[in-house]
Amino acid sequence: MTSTTEKTYATLTDAERSFVDEVARHYHEAHGVTWEKGRVMAWMIISDPIEQTLDQICSAVDADPENIEQLIEQLTLAGLYRRIETPGEETRYRLVDDGYPKAVADTFASWPEYHQIFRFGLEVLAEADADEARRRRIAEIEELFGHIVGDLADMSKRWEEHRRTSAA
Repeated sequence: MTSTTEKTYATLTDAERSFVDEVARHYHEAHGVTWEKGRVMAWMIISDPIEQTLDQICSAVDADPENIEQLIEQLTLAGLYRRIETPGEETRYRLVDDGYPKAVADTFASWPEYHQIFRFGLEVLAEADADEARRRRIAEIEELFGHIVGDLADMSKRWEEHRRTSAA
């Protein structure tokens, strides 16, 4: 169902505002993202209509376009949003279907390389006969990534199996 009136933060339902603010709170506390940017990220997940102009996005979350434009561009480049340009119309954006799972998978895909880099760091410090404190710091990170990388393969397989069976 698509709304016929433009949404503003004040006209969001209590549930919509609660969701938008909870996502914004999480991004703010966990990652230092501004409240405005966190609200944008939440709104684009539940936006109505799904395609939104920059002004519509900002109106829905009570944000200043100058503070949001760069975020929209970053999330478009990251593959989370898609830019829709139609001649004679304002540019619109929408959340890419499957954007979040792909972004998470892309992030995790780089972690085996981190593990290799820290394993190399251990070798470098061993050759340099570095003191125990220096080796311990890097060893802890290498060990962490070693465990994570092993778990990621299993987690990815479980996720793909879940998607295959839930789509059937």
